[in-house]
Amino acid sequence: MSTCRACLTDNLELLFDLGPLPLAGGFLEPTQEAYRNENKYPLPIHVCKKCGLVQTTYVIPSDTLFENYLFSSSTIQFLVNHFRSYSKWLRDRYNPQSVIEFGCNDGVLLEPLKEMGIKTCGVDISQNITKIARDRGLNAITGYFNKDMAIEIRKTFGTTDIITGSNAFPHNDNPGDILEAAQELLSSDGHLVLEMMYAGSLLEKLQWDSMYHEHLSYFCLTTLSTLLERYGFHAVHAEIVPMHAGSLRVVATLNTSEYHDSTIPEMLKQEYTNGLTEPATWRKFTGKMHRQITTTKKVFNDIRESDYYIPILAYGASGRASMWLNACGLYFPMIADESPLRVGKVMPGTHCEIVTPQQLQKEDPEYIFVTAWNYFDQIRANNSWFKGIWIVPAPELRFV
Repeated sequence: MSTCRACLTDNLELLFDLGPLPLAGGFLEPTQEAYRNENKYPLPIHVCKKCGLVQTTYVIPSDTLFENYLFSSSTIQFLVNHFRSYSKWLRDRYNPQSVIEFGCNDGVLLEPLKEMGIKTCGVDISQNITKIARDRGLNAITGYFNKDMAIEIRKTFGTTDIITGSNAFPHNDNPGDILEAAQELLSSDGHLVLEMMYAGSLLEKLQWDSMYHEHLSYFCLTTLSTLLERYGFHAVHAEIVPMHAGSLRVVATLNTSEYHDSTIPEMLKQEYTNGLTEPATWRKFTGKMHRQITTTKKVFNDIRESDYYIPILAYGASGRASMWLNACGLYFPMIADESPLRVGKVMPGTHCEIVTPQQLQKEDPEYIFVTAWNYFDQIRANNSWFKGIWIVPAPELRFV
């Protein structure tokens, strides 16, 4: 890709490239054959010098990334709570009769909506994940959410009041496919509701560790509006929600008679003040990122070389974990995770063993590195047995 996904210009500036790196979600079976067949890929991150969208230009086929996906949202209590709250938000604000969700994962949102009596349909590219949703009695289709899929859904489902996607929209190299599908399926006064990692939160909390291959674009309201308007949508509401250490929730519509509320000009003004679309802002981000990586490497090298070195274990076999381990050259004998889809496998690149939290407890470690630092409060609350030192790498490295 050589053009901006939002404004289609080719005036892109390279900010950094942390590659070659393995896929952040490319968890492996612990076999030599799997290790030999593991691939690594470039990870160039650019900023558009016209509209300000931060994006990666190296695109890996979706089938490679998501065909056998090992992220099940319902295994993370924070996300279960988020989507139950989100389902109530949708009901209370819009009272929809029907909702279509793209990137539905294992049905973590579809289930509470169904419990409310709302007609639902989910779409996700991952066969293994949609099977989990269907096994739970949910209407989940395996495939790409594009215009062709929308035409087929409309034949049996009809039009819908709400189309939504949470942390799925920026995974698409051509997000216009989703907007065209929404054009086909939304009722005349329907709403498109998108949740995604917020560029402002990335900037504020220095979240370079979430900038991996499957995340292709990092939107703020300003850059997202540029894209939406190309397809006839306009934003009518925006807010920041706590998911993934700060996500943007935007409501958009094709209905030209619906006017935006005060949140839109307020957020646009704040983004202008913060320089979210300025390349200079993201150059400073890049400098801070490199300093953080260098500092983390030095701290752990000093620990390893200490006469009193004690093995450090880790918690959270997430995509962020893969970035910390591979970008900083870290290795842990084992890393705990609550997802049964990942336990028994090894981390991409470093091949650290992924174990259950119960196995970690048996080791009785003195230090735990929290790779999933955005869930630190929940992890600490769920592991009251641990009386040692937590190492939390971000937003700044600290020992708790």
